[in-house]
Amino acid sequence: MDNDLEEVVLAYPKIVERMKEKGVGKDKVLKNLNEIKAEFSEKYIKTFETILDSTLGKLYDGLYFNENNIDFEKLVEENSVVLVPNHQSHADYLAINYLVYKNYRFPLYVAGGSNLNIFPIGPLFRKSGCFFIRRSFANDILYKITLEAYLHYLLKEQKPIEFFFEGGRSRTGKLLPPRYGLYQMLLEAHKLLPEEGKMPLVFVPVSINHEYLPDQKALAREAAGGKKVKESSGQLLKLIGLFSKQFGSVHINLGKPIPVNVPDKTEDIKKATQDLAFKCFRTVGSNMVVTPTSLLALIMLDESSGAIKWAEVKAKSKAITTFCVKFNVPITDSLRIEKIDESIARAMDILVGNKKVEVIGGGSHQHIFYSIKDEARAELLFFKNTILHHFLLPWGINAAWLGLFSGEISSVQGLTQFFLRTRNQLKHEFYLPTTTDFLRKTLEIISEFVGREIKSLEECLKLSNKDLYQIASQLSIFSRAMNYIYEAYYAAATTIKFLSGDDGSLNFKADSFYKAFKDVFDRELKAGRIIKYPESYSLPIMRSTFKYFSNEGYLENEDGAYSIKNSKKFSDILDRLETQLSDSVTFNIGNS
Repeated sequence: MDNDLEEVVLAYPKIVERMKEKGVGKDKVLKNLNEIKAEFSEKYIKTFETILDSTLGKLYDGLYFNENNIDFEKLVEENSVVLVPNHQSHADYLAINYLVYKNYRFPLYVAGGSNLNIFPIGPLFRKSGCFFIRRSFANDILYKITLEAYLHYLLKEQKPIEFFFEGGRSRTGKLLPPRYGLYQMLLEAHKLLPEEGKMPLVFVPVSINHEYLPDQKALAREAAGGKKVKESSGQLLKLIGLFSKQFGSVHINLGKPIPVNVPDKTEDIKKATQDLAFKCFRTVGSNMVVTPTSLLALIMLDESSGAIKWAEVKAKSKAITTFCVKFNVPITDSLRIEKIDESIARAMDILVGNKKVEVIGGGSHQHIFYSIKDEARAELLFFKNTILHHFLLPWGINAAWLGLFSGEISSVQGLTQFFLRTRNQLKHEFYLPTTTDFLRKTLEIISEFVGREIKSLEECLKLSNKDLYQIASQLSIFSRAMNYIYEAYYAAATTIKFLSGDDGSLNFKADSFYKAFKDVFDRELKAGRIIKYPESYSLPIMRSTFKYFSNEGYLENEDGAYSIKNSKKFSDILDRLETQLSDSVTFNIGNS
């Protein structure tokens, strides 16, 4: 097998050209190849399977692999298949590969970061089908084309390939924008396969949701600015402590396969790569399931009073899952109406057992309160963020209705501007549907709740008070869903105003903004007037806020010195953010 591999790689046209033009010896190519390649061993993977059979059942309630009516085994037989999952945890490697081998008796060839190539886990991963790639190799052309040649070999040998399209684990729970590198290499590698025996190239988006993460605390710390701890063999000893925790279930959902016709021209391949990457990205997002844990995180983090009764948790859970079923938001089978009470009770017990949630009172679930511990809020925000994109529209409609009730919005132009302004702001946090889709889906939701088709925003302004109340009562469950994001934007605007001086005439550097933001945020949080959620602060969202105010024309940048472009316009958005946050707390219909 190694001889075949070396022969294919050394014959790869780009390798041949590099060796001819640059005088590169094959020893350098083979050195790169040995650094990269998997060394699959049936014996090792069966041993690994036996180990996981006995351990995973102690850690997890269940591992679920949902084909979504896709015959995965047949798909792999008839195509060159590439799986592209999102990445939440190092446990992703184990979960997907274990379930695929368990169900189909063939391995996946998985691209793993070289940071995981450590003893003893590295050799075990490599012999189970993992190949290792450097975190960065932009300046090493020979390494890049050796990796591409290896992918060419895997495609030629009809091996199913997997890589995590985000390029690393999400620290926030939100999907990260796709990295294009491996997408383009695979398209280039497939294009150069010999026509005889060439199979169609198909990408399969894969959505992974964990009920609970082994590395959850570390992810929250890194999102808040903590330094990433480098993987080491010493860290593996800490895995023993995992057996004292409970991790619920892991849900793996296959998306609809995306066939790719690889263009001939290089410039066309670049365009096809971007289109493909975002098509996979959107599919993964749409298939992220609402789990019992993410549902509890959404409900409890939005509770402004801190503690919440079990009866309220159950009522809100059923209201949200009813919305999900009605509007095709995917939920786990455990959240179907006949199972929901038992499932959220189990998820709550896990959060209590893992010391993330505090129990207040005593007796049965019905007579006690639950409250997320302050130090655990950022950890649970991760799970809320995995599903938050599903509820952007109902939250936005509810916010618009508050504007209609208060009189802030009184015209079609005002309503249109509200939705466009909301979309422009949230696009810095999520990958959103197009403006046309955004408005179309908004009208679909409104039509459902008033019981008749609403075709335009003009018709929305003609809705009766009864209609408006009906919509608000159905959607108020989402009224605070985005508050933590808007609090961060309010803190950013307040920081900019502070740095700019009372008259807005002072300039400031981006570094000054990042340094001052945390102090301003902490001061506002302590005051408790507008900012109420400590999890509103994180490095990723702080960077997004600055990008938003810069890109949307609120700031001028002259040689790295920023200033407010229009004081009136800036004051308007600051007031608008404050009003929106205040209204979402004080005006809340039927949210109990």
